[in-house]
Amino acid sequence: MRLPVCVPVSLSVAVTALCVAVAVGGCGSAPTGSAAETPVYVLNLQNSERGRAEQRPANLVLSEFSTMSGVTWRTWGPTRATGAGRLSGTWCLPECADAPYAATVTLSSVIPVKGKGYFSRYAVTADVPVRHRPEADLSGVLPTP
Repeated sequence: MRLPVCVPVSLSVAVTALCVAVAVGGCGSAPTGSAAETPVYVLNLQNSERGRAEQRPANLVLSEFSTMSGVTWRTWGPTRATGAGRLSGTWCLPECADAPYAATVTLSSVIPVKGKGYFSRYAVTADVPVRHRPEADLSGVLPTP
């Protein structure tokens, strides 16, 4: 690594200040980042009335009408999470109770809450039968603390 070369003090104060800023910040060094990236969670109401902050939950309540089960997360954070699993909900009963629909869920729109990031939106892609599409709860707002 090459250290920055500072110009003589006789040049303008602006150039000297720039030299100091470069010397302090490093030249081409890898970013150190914050002390730790803000962890990203989803507030999951699965078996919890108040919800739990979770990362990569296998089962996730998306809304009062839709739930994902058996989710395998392909990506998680810091701005988006995507997973594949099975979708069911009150809008597709009784047939989806025993045979949930194959689906992909995407969580997005991270908002900060008490030092943590929480996904606040969801979108689901699934092969939902035509008769259920008008009621299907395929996108919306996730609960946050």
